[in-house]
Amino acid sequence: AGDRFDRRWVIAFGMILASVAGAVGTFGESYFGLAVSRALVGLGTAAVVSVANSILGQIYDGPRKASRLAIFNLGLFLGGVIGFATGMALGFPMVVFALAVPGIVLSIVVIAMPVPPIEEPRPSTSLDSRVSPIASPVKYILAMIRQFIRDSRTLLGIATLRWVIASTTVMAFAAGGYNAWLKEFLVVDKSMTDEEATALLTLALAGGLSGIIVGGRIADRFARKWASGRLWVIVIGMSATLPCAAIAIELPAGLGLDVAGVATLFFISWYHAPMAATVDDLAPPGLTVAAQGLVIFTMHMLGTAPSSWVIGEISELSSLHVAMWVPTGALVIAAASMAAATRSFEQDRAHASAGAG
Repeated sequence: AGDRFDRRWVIAFGMILASVAGAVGTFGESYFGLAVSRALVGLGTAAVVSVANSILGQIYDGPRKASRLAIFNLGLFLGGVIGFATGMALGFPMVVFALAVPGIVLSIVVIAMPVPPIEEPRPSTSLDSRVSPIASPVKYILAMIRQFIRDSRTLLGIATLRWVIASTTVMAFAAGGYNAWLKEFLVVDKSMTDEEATALLTLALAGGLSGIIVGGRIADRFARKWASGRLWVIVIGMSATLPCAAIAIELPAGLGLDVAGVATLFFISWYHAPMAATVDDLAPPGLTVAAQGLVIFTMHMLGTAPSSWVIGEISELSSLHVAMWVPTGALVIAAASMAAATRSFEQDRAHASAGAG
């Protein structure tokens, strides 16, 4: 939708859908009602990131792209923190109503924002204009499905994007595993109290926020010197995360563990902005939103979603201490995959630019 309609309205519709569905879901008294509500919330919020990355990538195309996308990602981080804090303060269901209000208000603000027009797509990525969604809704849906398949083949035909998808999926698995099990690991394996573990996680969150900004700025500096500079920043970040995470797993509670934990979140957060900027560089005209959506979909559906379960199963078979080495080892695969992406990046970016010209 973001590649074919006014991107402001796509974001606004998603925000309104998520806000209303979340609020209405509080009146449900069944599992089915709650599941439908949460599915619509997820569908609505999913419209924001991929479309926004496309807009920002177009506005800030050039040497500042990653650092500007880092600011947007910082907002995502802060929004999550504010959401949790609001939930703790208001409780359920008031928190859902409270968070619905800014979603609806800001959707109106988004519609009024000046946004550049959508890039003209190639003929092969354009939906058949002869099919009308009003006159022939079934044919239109079938045409959308056929176009979706063609778009996916086009994007997956880009060698660099395939490596980026592989790398970010494994990175998301590692990050998801840490996020799901880190607090219990600190309490069970390090014998920390719940308050001590929460304090360390708060410090680590500050490290993650800093890592987003630093990663974006370093990525832009590297990109000025080397064509694949942003990808190498991701490789460096993942490589630096590995020893920090290993130290955090093995050290007992204390200052050393605190430093290693903060450093782990700091370096693992470097990839956010350079990844989004790279995907925007590789996307053919008319498929910038689809490219962002494809990467986000694969990294969370194939990476984040199973990570908690996999680590939980391994901890049942062995111990949580052993299980925490699984996401740490995954970082090696993530870094190697991203390093492989550097080999074809310059050629694939030039091909995308030629299509835009």
